Amino acid sequence: MCSLFFRWAMGATVLLSLLLTHAPCRGETAQEIYHAALSSFSMPLSDLMEKEHDSEWNNLFSGFSGSLAFNYPLADTVEESRGPDGTQTETGFRKATVSATFKYNPISYWFASVTFNGYLNFDESNPWCPDCRAPWDPDFSYAFGYDDWHPYTFSLTYANYGGNRINPDKEKGEKVTDFSSGTYSLGWKFPVPRSIEELFIVHPTGGLGGGINYNLTPTYSDLASGEEKSWKQSLSLTLKYTIYKWWYATITCYYYPRPDQQQPWDPDYTYGFGYFDWHPGTVSIQYNNYSGNRYPWNESPEDTGSFKDGSISVLWSWVW
Repeated sequence: MCSLFFRWAMGATVLLSLLLTHAPCRGETAQEIYHAALSSFSMPLSDLMEKEHDSEWNNLFSGFSGSLAFNYPLADTVEESRGPDGTQTETGFRKATVSATFKYNPISYWFASVTFNGYLNFDESNPWCPDCRAPWDPDFSYAFGYDDWHPYTFSLTYANYGGNRINPDKEKGEKVTDFSSGTYSLGWKFPVPRSIEELFIVHPTGGLGGGINYNLTPTYSDLASGEEKSWKQSLSLTLKYTIYKWWYATITCYYYPRPDQQQPWDPDYTYGFGYFDWHPGTVSIQYNNYSGNRYPWNESPEDTGSFKDGSISVLWSWVW
């Protein structure tokens, strides 16, 4: 635990130094930036006593929101199998995902969320396909922490997207969850200088913003050695370009302080674009690519890192 806190402190120092040396670029004063940073992790307990609705039933579920999503990959999933005669064959099928997300904001920007997943194979007469899960495909994923969308604020979150199982098979070594394989992220959000933003804006509703994160995973699988190793670190820079109202494009670039910790599935960058409306009761359509993308000067892993390795998702959001 001391090692974990030490790494958090290192990440916080880096982010804070960037904050204090960041020249005001949109008319803010240094005091306003400092005040925004200090507002991070606020917990106004008095808000818990305020009732938003006349109905006690509605007040009980106030703060809950979520979404339903359908995710369709552009590429087939390839499975290898070996017959009784030793012949190896490859079978390709299109593995889609349906998911339901539930999120709770009890106070301020503190949150907890869980997503339940189901898997589909449209090459079969019955598309519902729980056996299509790979060991790393989760039955559910979860996250919690503090995440304020305002610029100049800090965030601290934990997320676990590993092979979590609702009903684990112990003979296969499955677990409900391996908490140590999740990732802690310490981040800071910032606006892009107005002089640069104006080069990209094509409509008054557009904009350009960013964020940096220090990411820390306590335990991870190392493909080269076949062993579990500790404390994988990365730094990430995210830029989101709002083109027109809810139309956007985004990219996240990663840097690994220890290059040997980067696995084939760990990307140099991820990207996405589409239409995303956060208002409840709306439908969003997006393309996202989280595969093992590599910069041109780095060697790309086999069967990953191309446009077809992304997926298209349709999402409907709700709020209580």
